Amino acid sequence: MHVVITGGLGFIGSRIGARLLKDGHRVSVLDNSATSVVAGLPGAELHKVNLMDPASSGGLKLDKADVMMHLAGPSSGMASAKDPVGTISAGYQITYNALELASRIGVTRFLHASSMVVYGNVAHNPVREDLPCVPISQYGIGKFANERLVDTFCSARDMGFVNFRMFNVYGPGQNLARTDQGLVSIFTAQLLKSPKIVSKGSLERFRDIVHIDDVVSAWTLAATRGGARGPLNLGCGESITFRELIQTVADELGIKDKLDVQQAEGTPGDQFGICADISALKAATGFSPKMRPPEGVRDFARWAKQSVAVASK
Repeated sequence: MHVVITGGLGFIGSRIGARLLKDGHRVSVLDNSATSVVAGLPGAELHKVNLMDPASSGGLKLDKADVMMHLAGPSSGMASAKDPVGTISAGYQITYNALELASRIGVTRFLHASSMVVYGNVAHNPVREDLPCVPISQYGIGKFANERLVDTFCSARDMGFVNFRMFNVYGPGQNLARTDQGLVSIFTAQLLKSPKIVSKGSLERFRDIVHIDDVVSAWTLAATRGGARGPLNLGCGESITFRELIQTVADELGIKDKLDVQQAEGTPGDQFGICADISALKAATGFSPKMRPPEGVRDFARWAKQSVAVASK
């Protein structure tokens, strides 16, 4: 099977690509290297392309492919809040050009990285895909617009598609220097510097956090087994409060007795609490998450501590 991955040098894309290559598939990576976490992917065909530019993507020479996994585009809620028109427009343009490319090279399934933010605030958890989406942030509005674009475009061309509504992804290999993306990594990076940290909003807020290994598993299953169509929640099916998350990281780092957490005003458009109902994903692909939040957070904190120690030598 030939799989094209946009944003294939990023945290999630590079891990999916490595898994597909290991399983014997052919992988083509499209990336502009702007937010890459790896310089390349051994065994994959690498194409440096600007998907914002129709001429760049339109002139790309690619063999016929079976699946396109679309992970390129703006992925920061903070950036969207600062420049809503710019980031939302860019995300839409990138997705449209990716869809046009997918159609041109004969792709039969288009897998798109959406987000839990499309739901907005929810009254009941866990949340199912049939809940009406009422996004409350600029980032959520942009993601939902992209979902509708994917649905409309693929339906008109009889192309299978999945809008993966990904919950908070984390895991070894994440960029600890980024302070605008990654709930678990942001708190961990702060705690590696000092036991005194600030939480923007209530510590009783909660999230479904999903380990990168489980994310890779879900995307791979959706690509190889097919059948799934439409939106699918991609989480672990469990939640953790911000308080529990911070305390778990601090405990693993050995600084829990020194922990000093201050609460600040919340971020506009931030959801209070959300957890995924993943029954549809399980039914469609056989997916089963392996990493529960407490163990996953400890695993990540150990990796982060070791990474910082190695980098400081």
